[in-house]
Amino acid sequence: MLRIALNSLPQSQLFRNAAVLGTIPRRWVANTPQRSQESEAHVIAAQHPDKKSGILSKLQKKFGWSGDSQSKLKLSSYLIYESIVDRLNYVEFFRRFNLPNTFNSWFLVTELHVWMVLTRAMAEGPERGENGRFMRNCIVEAMWSDVNARAKKLDPQNPSAAKKHIEILSHQFQAALINYDEGLMSDDKVLAGALWRRFFEKECNNYEMLEDLVKYVREHVKMLEMLSNDNFVQKPQVQWKDITSH
Repeated sequence: MLRIALNSLPQSQLFRNAAVLGTIPRRWVANTPQRSQESEAHVIAAQHPDKKSGILSKLQKKFGWSGDSQSKLKLSSYLIYESIVDRLNYVEFFRRFNLPNTFNSWFLVTELHVWMVLTRAMAEGPERGENGRFMRNCIVEAMWSDVNARAKKLDPQNPSAAKKHIEILSHQFQAALINYDEGLMSDDKVLAGALWRRFFEKECNNYEMLEDLVKYVREHVKMLEMLSNDNFVQKPQVQWKDITSH
């Protein structure tokens, strides 16, 4: 993902039934003592935080990426997106919320976390939003670059079907942002309704499960709000709690 950030990038049932493992190159899947390769299918091994901070510092020094320059903001945006796809335990998310192991489920989990970091990004900037809008666009750009890459690996023989499905996801993503924003600014009942309609696609009758997800979202939005500019923009330090703790 860091390599993608350094390059200039432009801004169906098949996907619901296809296993996400098929979208991730085998070389990205890392074994750990705790989890097998199968359970690591959705998680790209994260670099050691100290090592990543060192790399980031060297790049900032070499290319002059500092402060609120657009190059720095773009790099930070890609690292923030990377914190989602690299550090979330997608398999546990699927198990906890009874989601099928599909590309569509992967996107729903990713979309929810992208929305949460977008709410934090919009608080950045001298006029409360100027830099935030730029970061928001870069985070979304990173997400769609990733989605396109995974979709092509999922069905390399039928690019038109992949393109059509991504267009559908794009429309759904825009609607999800509006619904999630409304839920965030309202009470838990409204937020639960937004999550039930989008994340669960109106197929969840387990109120305890829905309540756990509402709590998870509230906690992480609060955590993101408390991050300083240094820990969100200058040297992103976004930590996602284990879903099994809820």
